[in-house]
Amino acid sequence: MVRNKKMSGFTLIELMVVIVIIGVLASLAIPRFTEASNKAKVAEAPRIIASYESAQLAYVAENGKVGILTDDDANQLIFDLKAVQDDSKWFLYEGETNADTTSAVFSATAAANMGPFEKDTHGMNTTVTDAGVTTRDWIGTVSAKGKSYVPNFMKNP
Repeated sequence: MVRNKKMSGFTLIELMVVIVIIGVLASLAIPRFTEASNKAKVAEAPRIIASYESAQLAYVAENGKVGILTDDDANQLIFDLKAVQDDSKWFLYEGETNADTTSAVFSATAAANMGPFEKDTHGMNTTVTDAGVTTRDWIGTVSAKGKSYVPNFMKNP
């Protein structure tokens, strides 16, 4: 059978090669996208914690109060903890001033699975003492794979 020279199009082999190339590219791109997405989710907590700490510092600077904010003071911060809580689907946020008002803790606990981090077993705490010392701690164990997800200031030595 003689092929008509006016007929044009792709052969089955050419189409299959293109499909294989697209498949290989997708298999390389999808895991990287997923990892970047998980890193972005985990990065939410330190950003929110930093905002909370900034609001505390601004309030203390404006009102001349030193040390821990009482619950009444915390309600006057330019930082709506409830709005943050309602807006986030990745972390549960809460803040509390201890009864003796010598320290305050603001916590972010994972509310959803994020890559290597399981729900309710990972999160971040920031503690402020009445001496103005701020410490940050990572909640939960971090696997070798998960270390790349933890911000540098949260990593234990």
